[in-house]
Amino acid sequence: MKLRVLGCSGAEMPGHKATAFLINEDTLLDAGTVVSNLTLEEQMKIKNVIVTHTHLDHIKDILFLADNLILIDKGITINIISAPFILESLKMHILNDAIWPDFTMLPTIQDAVLKLVPADVGVELVLGDITIKPVKVNHTVPAVGYIVKNKDSAFAYTGDTSLTDEIWDEASKEPKLKFVIVETSFPNSMERIANASKHMTSNDLAISLKKLGRSDITVYITHIKPQFLDETKNELNAIDNLCSCIRILNTNDVIEF
Repeated sequence: MKLRVLGCSGAEMPGHKATAFLINEDTLLDAGTVVSNLTLEEQMKIKNVIVTHTHLDHIKDILFLADNLILIDKGITINIISAPFILESLKMHILNDAIWPDFTMLPTIQDAVLKLVPADVGVELVLGDITIKPVKVNHTVPAVGYIVKNKDSAFAYTGDTSLTDEIWDEASKEPKLKFVIVETSFPNSMERIANASKHMTSNDLAISLKKLGRSDITVYITHIKPQFLDETKNELNAIDNLCSCIRILNTNDVIEF
């Protein structure tokens, strides 16, 4: 399995892009940054977009991806995959012909460029060579993380969350787990706003890693707010001294496993 980081920041500004990961060239895990980082030829290879929640920094490039691909007369359809309650929100609030055209019905219902595919929480879904399992997490809107695996390996992705239990329980019992991708948006000095927005601080990460209970797993950090990057890095380095497995992701990183 190959994972390419298209964006991994908790805000957009020069040098920092919103969250999206490309798995094996044809599947996106969140879609905050896609069209500005992939050529049109690369965009045409995408078959699936796995969504954690409906905040714009995780879904906005679904809209521009559909707008690009609908102009290519090749009958392209992309599966938008998430828990049913997340897909309902996406359809109601975004793909509603007011905020954006309803590309689940364009160019025709039969040949729509986007197809909504429900993935029930706690149930594995096979997507070609990979299998995904949505797991509820704790955010300000309904949200899930995922366990993603193939026949040889697996990883866990929290998406946006504050302190939660189930995703760590699922990760800890996955025998093929190679790494986790976990958000740590704020330094400890911003604990109040982190709690209000249901994001993680460095202290929350340390608590969560104890729940994982495994020292053999690499922990990739995503969604750091760029405004507090140095402060958060320093705190993560202090945690790293305890577990020596924390790595901060950067745009265009590639993880092969």
